[in-house]
Amino acid sequence: MPQLPCLRRALPAAAVTLAAVLSGGCGDRLYPVHGTVALEDGAPLTKGMVICERFEGGDPLTVQGVIQPDGTFQLGTTKPGDGAPPGRYHVLINPMDISDVPDDQKDLPFDAKYLSFKTSGLEIDVARGDNDHPIRLAKSARRKPR
Repeated sequence: MPQLPCLRRALPAAAVTLAAVLSGGCGDRLYPVHGTVALEDGAPLTKGMVICERFEGGDPLTVQGVIQPDGTFQLGTTKPGDGAPPGRYHVLINPMDISDVPDDQKDLPFDAKYLSFKTSGLEIDVARGDNDHPIRLAKSARRKPR
């Protein structure tokens, strides 16, 4: 069994490498992030999703939260509501409308600019601790057909 000594030397190195890989994916601690999405008149947005993309304070990362019927949301990173790591995030609102109509042509209760990170103008800062981020959306400039 001449290969056994080589195996004994390789196992500790493999264990150290595996531990480094596993711990590398858990770099940022998650903090609670919640809020309410409302239109400019104060009425809650009753469905959709808040999607955030970190652009400062760590590696790029996307977190999201489903908007509840009362307009509230909780962000999650690996599972719903588990929070987000610290940093600055661009925000978009997904209406969760699966119709065949292109997003920018849908009859949305809010301005279509909120459908994109580039145009929404929305940002949030996630800090250590509890984070409350109310989001206020301008109404759509388009009028419904009569």
